[in-house]
Amino acid sequence: MRNAQCVMRNVISFILGFILLAGQVASAERLAPVTDQAKVMKAQEVELLNQRIKKVEQAHKIEIGVAFVKSIKGQDIITAADDFLRENFNNGKNGGIVLLVDMGSRKYEITTDTRMTEIITDNSGVPALKESFQSDLSAGNYFGAVNNFVDGVDELLTYYETNGVPYGQRKPGEIDPMAAVVAAATAIFLGVFIRSILIGSMSNIHRAMAAIDYLKKKSVKITENRDTFLFMNVQRRAKSSGGGKRSGGSGHSGGFGGGGGSF
Repeated sequence: MRNAQCVMRNVISFILGFILLAGQVASAERLAPVTDQAKVMKAQEVELLNQRIKKVEQAHKIEIGVAFVKSIKGQDIITAADDFLRENFNNGKNGGIVLLVDMGSRKYEITTDTRMTEIITDNSGVPALKESFQSDLSAGNYFGAVNNFVDGVDELLTYYETNGVPYGQRKPGEIDPMAAVVAAATAIFLGVFIRSILIGSMSNIHRAMAAIDYLKKKSVKITENRDTFLFMNVQRRAKSSGGGKRSGGSGHSGGFGGGGGSF
């Protein structure tokens, strides 16, 4: 009996040790947050960005990936970004997000996984994120662009954790501006309506039958009647063809979200 218990303990210890070792190996093999295959940044800059990203990842329990590549070789950039996230940065407790930059086509794409799309939405969060770094990306300040991207992710996640809703959505209990406008318009209408009823009920006030009744006779003399043409201004604008816009959502598959552009 004792031998059987010893064997069982040894088996359990071996299994636990194997799981722990496998976890350490997997952790060691995880891709670094920043991949600069296109060599657009210095090694020191990449290391600084890796350290910054890891702090944000730990603070929010997420995973962030950034990659600069020379070319995606004709592959659709949305598909490439989705694959990059799915294969390398899809294990964060609260989600994952990646930024893929293709230097060959000068296009970039942000992808958020199914959990992150609830925090950084396609309608408000992703546009705000793009605005935070796109100017630096266009100017060739790639270190600054990635730094601002990471700061933007940090700020959007902090907003969600503080307010309980994604950026761009109303906080619980916050007044709807449209509802406030409708309420104000209704109040004004009711005020005018009640005023007209009160005026109509007065015996010493009567509405004039025509506008001329409000004029004081012989108070205005018209000595000349003439029309003078001053000028005409005509503006013509080309009709937009809708180029560069995506139809049917962000274009990402599998519940992923995001957005991109050119620089």
